[in-house]
Amino acid sequence: MESHDDKQQAVPLNASRRSFLGVLLGLASTFVGVLLAIPVLRYIFYPLTASAEDSNWAEVGSAASISDIQTPLRKTLDLKQRDGWLETASQPIVYIIKEGGKLKALSAICTHLGCTVPWDPGRNEFVCPCHGGTYSADGTHISGPPRRSLDSLETKVSGDKLMVKYQYFRPDVPYKEVS
Repeated sequence: MESHDDKQQAVPLNASRRSFLGVLLGLASTFVGVLLAIPVLRYIFYPLTASAEDSNWAEVGSAASISDIQTPLRKTLDLKQRDGWLETASQPIVYIIKEGGKLKALSAICTHLGCTVPWDPGRNEFVCPCHGGTYSADGTHISGPPRRSLDSLETKVSGDKLMVKYQYFRPDVPYKEVS
């Protein structure tokens, strides 16, 4: 026959086993829940945590055909930029010039307020239609409200193709700053 002391010892052992299994089941459920929540949370917060991809290198054309230019050559780039889930396409204008035997790219955006600056072959300079700012053939500021020269862009030759890395710069500041 069991004594009274044996019954008291059996109850705590059974209860502690039950509570251990309950804690173990709770931890396993929490672990599975976290594993399932990670992809969902990542999907929801991806646009907030993902940085915008910089504009990639854009092809301008054959380096051999462009190398003999005498005046700035207007070219339109085809760019795609991805920011989170949003993909935007743009077609910025650049001017290709020859400086010191090398091809150089200039942004066609006025450094004053961001207007597109066309090349005026009659005056042999870039003239901003918005506020009359003028730039020489190499993009140097001549007169008007702009506080700096036209922004130059990185170029490279890949194969036979001239490539330009397009960037946007802050307008109306004295020094070139990427925006």
